[in-house]
Amino acid sequence: MRQLTLRSAAVMLAALVMVGRAAGTEPKEGDLRRNATVKAVRKVKPSVVAVKVTHQASGGRTKDMVGTGLIVDERGYLVTNRHVVAGSSRIIVRLLDGTEIPAQIVYSTPAQDLAILRVRTRHKLVAQPLVPTSDLEEGEDVIAVGHPYGYSYTVSKGIVSSLNRSVDMPTGYTLTRLLQHTAPINPGSSGGPLVNINGGVIGINVAYREEAQQICFAISSETVKRVLSAQLSALKVSGVEHGLTCQEKVIGQGRQSRVVVAAVAAKVDPKVAAAGADVRSGDVILAVGSRTVVNGFDVERALWDARPGQKVSLGVRRGGQELTVTLPLAGGPGVVATARAGKLRN
Repeated sequence: MRQLTLRSAAVMLAALVMVGRAAGTEPKEGDLRRNATVKAVRKVKPSVVAVKVTHQASGGRTKDMVGTGLIVDERGYLVTNRHVVAGSSRIIVRLLDGTEIPAQIVYSTPAQDLAILRVRTRHKLVAQPLVPTSDLEEGEDVIAVGHPYGYSYTVSKGIVSSLNRSVDMPTGYTLTRLLQHTAPINPGSSGGPLVNINGGVIGINVAYREEAQQICFAISSETVKRVLSAQLSALKVSGVEHGLTCQEKVIGQGRQSRVVVAAVAAKVDPKVAAAGADVRSGDVILAVGSRTVVNGFDVERALWDARPGQKVSLGVRRGGQELTVTLPLAGGPGVVATARAGKLRN
C-alpha cells in the first residue's frame, strides 16, 4: 500500500493578511442569504485566532509561520496543534479585531498533536464550547475556519467523509479517532475549528492528504475535551477535588449535549470532595455555580476559582425536575499547586 503523505496545515508567513473585522451588518429577519452556514460562521468566528510563531534559524535569522487557534476559555486559554508552536521562540496571538497578544505554551503533546496556550489580556475574549461527536454522521455539512497562507478568517465548507480514522503523521505518531472531511484546508489552517451546521465545534483541523483532493482530517472534539479536562482540571488549577465521575451524552428531542453524573465518591474521606454531596448518580448537571455546563471540561473550569472546603451550588435535572444541590470541595494532593486560581484572572 502506498505510503500516506500528509502535509501539516502550518505555513511560513511571508506577510499575514490583515485580520478581518467583525461583520458589520446584522442579518435581517427572513433574509435567505443568512442561512445556517452564515449563522454558524458568525457564531464561531470571534473565538478563532491567528497564531503567529517565530522560530530561530541558523545565522541568527528568524523564520515566521502562522497557524490557527481556538479560544476555549474566556480567561485566556486557547487550543491549537502542537506542530504549529513546536520549537518556537515567540508566539503571538491575533484576535478578530487585530489585537496582538503574546502567548505561552501551557501544555503540548505530540501523541495527539495538541497544544494549550495562555494569553493575558484585558480584551474581552469569547470562548467556544466543544460539542459531542457521538451522534455525528457521514454526509453532515461541516465548516472550517482558519488562516491558510495568511488569508485571515478563510471559510470553507464540506461534509463529513468518515469517522474514526487513524493516520500516521510525519512526526512518527499515529493520530486516532480522527474525523475525515471535505472542507478544504491548507497550510495555515492547523489548529482551526471544524464546526457543524449549528456552529458547534466538533474538531480541530490538523492535516490533509497532499496528493489528493479534499481528504482532510480533524482531531475529534472528544479527544480535545479529554486533554483539556486532564491538563486544566480543577485539581491541577486550583487544588480542589470534586469527586464526580461524569459522562457526556446527547439526549432529548433537541439532541443537546448534557453532562450526566456517572458516579459520586461513596466514602467519607477528606481528600474526596463529593462524599457528603447532595449530588446523585444519574443527575444531569446544568450549571456549576454561575457557569452553564455543556461538556465535562465546563465542570472543571467552573471550579478554577474555587478553594478547598468551599461548597458550590450545582443546577441539576433529576427525574424531570430541576434542582439546586450542594457540592463540597476537598483539597487534593499537591494543594500548594503551582497554578492557583488567582493567576487565571486577567
